[in-house]
Amino acid sequence: MQHLVMQNGSVRLEQFQKDDVDLVRNLWSDPRVARFLSSDDNAWSCDAAETFVADAIADQERHGFSRWKVVTVFGELIGWAGFAILDETSEVELDYCFFLDAIEDDPGMPERISRDLIDWFFENTYFSHLVSVVRTDNRMVRNVMLECGFCYRESRRINGMPCDVFQMLSPSMQSFVLSA
Repeated sequence: MQHLVMQNGSVRLEQFQKDDVDLVRNLWSDPRVARFLSSDDNAWSCDAAETFVADAIADQERHGFSRWKVVTVFGELIGWAGFAILDETSEVELDYCFFLDAIEDDPGMPERISRDLIDWFFENTYFSHLVSVVRTDNRMVRNVMLECGFCYRESRRINGMPCDVFQMLSPSMQSFVLSA
């Protein structure tokens, strides 16, 4: 049984299951997708997909949030989206990965899903802020994060890739900062 996290129009976000490894492996095998995930010639192995799914399941159990698979109403995987702990800073990161065909079919989908995830995160957690790490050459994701209200914070190398870190304060933290 799939555990529905949220629905956004014609797509659903569901918790990953152990048998979803091949779905992730297939997504990452698309070179147009993989180029933004790795600095090592997009060499995503079977082990990496297994680790990704296992980490998503463990994060869901440990934190109550994780990266979730994004599927159509027909059950077809079009990507994943959600949250992970950023190893470098121990902050919570919002990120996503979609087949580019899905984005071409519905260009507004990444922003709609990101906005829903941001709302869900601040309504269901106690964190003061959320970050998004974007490879410097990934203009598509950069634009989505800026449109969603993230602000540029810093540039740094993460996993060997040049990245920009964007940050969004929680609504209560925004109110606090504005009143100071």
